[in-house]
Amino acid sequence: MDKLNRAAVAYIVAALFITSIAALTPVAIVVAQNNTTGTNTTTAGAQNNTTGTNTTTVGAGVGNTTQAQGSTPQFSANLTGELTFPPTVTNATGTGEFTVVGDGNTMRYTIDANNIDKVTDVFVAASSGGRYADLVQLRSGVNEGISGPINGTLVEGNFTSSDFTGRLNIDQMSDLLKLILDGNAYVRIQTFDAPLGKIVGKITPNLPQ
Repeated sequence: MDKLNRAAVAYIVAALFITSIAALTPVAIVVAQNNTTGTNTTTAGAQNNTTGTNTTTVGAGVGNTTQAQGSTPQFSANLTGELTFPPTVTNATGTGEFTVVGDGNTMRYTIDANNIDKVTDVFVAASSGGRYADLVQLRSGVNEGISGPINGTLVEGNFTSSDFTGRLNIDQMSDLLKLILDGNAYVRIQTFDAPLGKIVGKITPNLPQ
């Protein structure tokens, strides 16, 4: 394993066990006693002026967490049309930010997009080249309708391993973290005119400086 992967692994392990947190990433965590949490998503609505909430409740044992404003995401993605399958020529762009919070089984995320319209679905997906296997759905066009135009936050919230689709035997947060470290995890935004993906970005670790 090269120096980059060793540093990444050390960083993620520290984040998961919430040790040496002040030296690695200033994540503030508030855990409510005996509360449960699951996917809690707010999405930009039609004409970018309405919001909706899609909440899934999972079993006991996962603390209710919040991330302090201004904390540093542990992972990020830059979305363009170059990584779609097939590649897409588009002016649309986007960014994704992800932070492991709570007991290490909750991932907080924010997906921003610009110059994009008629958004249907947003996924965390896996690929080693070619087609994508969707692992977590962050936005559902079936449930929430078509959204846009978007120039700002598209979707934000959190998910746990209970929200995984189970594809590729990815059913634990540690499996997803390994996928990220291996360079095979992506954010994929679908639109009405690009159902296979309008923009895509690889999720990579933000290593401490």
